[in-house]
Amino acid sequence: MIALTSCGAKRDFAKHNLPPLEKVYAINDSIINEGWQLYYSERANWIATDLVFERYDMAQLGSSVSWQPKNNLWRVVFFDKGNENCVLDYQFDVASKETVILDSVRPISAEEVALLNRKNKLLEEGIKQYGDQMSFATQSYGNPNIDIVRINDTLTRVYFLQGTVLPNVIPFGNDCSIDYNESQKPIAFRKYHQSLISCPTQSEKGEAVTMTWHSHLKDNPFITPTDICNFLLYRPKDMDSFCVFSTAYNCMYTYSLSLNQIIIELR
Repeated sequence: MIALTSCGAKRDFAKHNLPPLEKVYAINDSIINEGWQLYYSERANWIATDLVFERYDMAQLGSSVSWQPKNNLWRVVFFDKGNENCVLDYQFDVASKETVILDSVRPISAEEVALLNRKNKLLEEGIKQYGDQMSFATQSYGNPNIDIVRINDTLTRVYFLQGTVLPNVIPFGNDCSIDYNESQKPIAFRKYHQSLISCPTQSEKGEAVTMTWHSHLKDNPFITPTDICNFLLYRPKDMDSFCVFSTAYNCMYTYSLSLNQIIIELR
C-alpha cells in the first residue's frame, strides 16, 4: 500500500509530474510485493546454504536450485559434486511459517534435473547478452546473489543482488535483473542503480542508525524491489524504515516495515 503526507494529492501529483494517483498505488503495491518475493527467495537460499555447510565442505558440493512449487512455498535443494544426488532439501511455507529440512541423500529427481538445466540456460543466455553491463563489488566486500523469481505465467525474472560479508551495512546498489519469456529467452535488462551504495547501520561511535536513505537518478523514479529486499535482509532489528529521494519527481519515498507501506512526501 501507499500513503501520502499532503492534501490535494491528485493536484500535487500532477504538479510533480507523477503518474495518476491510482497508477502510483498500483506501481508501489507491485514493488512491495515483488520485494517480499525476492526477500523470501534470498532468505531461503541463505538458510539452506548455512544448513548444507553444517554438513558438507564446499569441495563435496555441486550445484543448487531454488524455486516456488506453490505461491507461498519456497524450496532450495543442494546436490553433490557430480550433481547426481540431492544432499539437502529445504522448504519454507511463507503463509504457515512451516519449515521442512530433509538431509537424507537421495537421487536427483527428474524435476530437479529440469530446473538445474533451466537455471544454467537462463544464466548462460542472460550473461551472454547483458554481462558487459553488469558490475559488482570486490570479493572482499561480498559476492553477488542470484535469485530466480516467477513474475507471472509468462515472465521469469533473474535478479543479481549485491551481497556483503561486512557487518553493520546495507548494500544498496550494484543490482540488476534480466527478464525472460516463456521460451527462456532474455528479453529485457534493467540496472536499478549505477553504483554501490553502502549504507552504514552504525555510527563511527558504535551508535545505532535508525534511518538510512539514498537517492535515485531520473531513470529510476521509484523505490525498487531490490531496495526492499536488501533492507529486509541486512537491517538491524530496530530499524523500521528507509528512504529514497526521487530526483525524477522531487519527492521522498519512505518504506515502513511495520506498516508495509510506501509513504510519499512531496517537496
